[in-house]
Amino acid sequence: MASSILLSTYVRKPEFEEFLNTFYDSVCESDMVKHYFFLAKKGVILQDMKKFSSYLTPRTSLDYRRPATGTASPDIQLPDRQIGEISQIMVKVFRAKKFPIEDIPQLSHEVLEMIDETRSQTNDTAVSILYPDEIDSENVYKFLKKNKIDSEVMPSKALMAERGLAHKVWIYLDHEEKTISVEGKIFIKDIAFDDQIEEIIEKQNNRDSFVKIKLVRDAGAQHLLERHVLPFKNGIPVRLFVRYLGKFSRDLDQIYLSDPDDVLK
Repeated sequence: MASSILLSTYVRKPEFEEFLNTFYDSVCESDMVKHYFFLAKKGVILQDMKKFSSYLTPRTSLDYRRPATGTASPDIQLPDRQIGEISQIMVKVFRAKKFPIEDIPQLSHEVLEMIDETRSQTNDTAVSILYPDEIDSENVYKFLKKNKIDSEVMPSKALMAERGLAHKVWIYLDHEEKTISVEGKIFIKDIAFDDQIEEIIEKQNNRDSFVKIKLVRDAGAQHLLERHVLPFKNGIPVRLFVRYLGKFSRDLDQIYLSDPDDVLK
């Protein structure tokens, strides 16, 4: 699993804007895919990448070696053949601009996903971004509900989301820091020995996953913990956030596969 989203670093470099300009123009000159950018202008794409690329979900190394796929809303999704053409143009431009060869597969996936997010936002009839002044527990609850994730707002204003996800996830808002945190806990039975717990942690943290766990013993019942923190100073792109929650919860659920002795609750 890539340790971070490459696009979040590259998007602020001058050479990335040069890449995007050339890529945009090259796609618009292609008879097969020139319609791709009808719903997404260059400036808006770049701004969305700067604002929301941290909400992209890291994929496995194997995923990045596969051809990139479209993630746009179904009614504006392009056929695989056209996505393939766009990806080929993108790779050619990356190479022409001398981007590191080892970064191109991951960047291609991330760029395509962010462009599809901008295209989808433009096409949306319902609001798909939760803006900073609208962000509170109740509104996050409503947006999750619309996306088939049932959650409960706790007295602390944290949200506990479970139904619609592979594993229970806790969501915390920090209005002072303008961050939203996603937290997963897996509790451990009292019968567990230290070596059993250590083996589970080692297996998970060596797995190609963006969930890396640690043992917590000083905050109630002992449990395994992972926590991701995302910024919301520019808002929360709901579609990307829901996708992120889904992957986070699935990777949490996979931890039980590393528990042959059944010491996890």
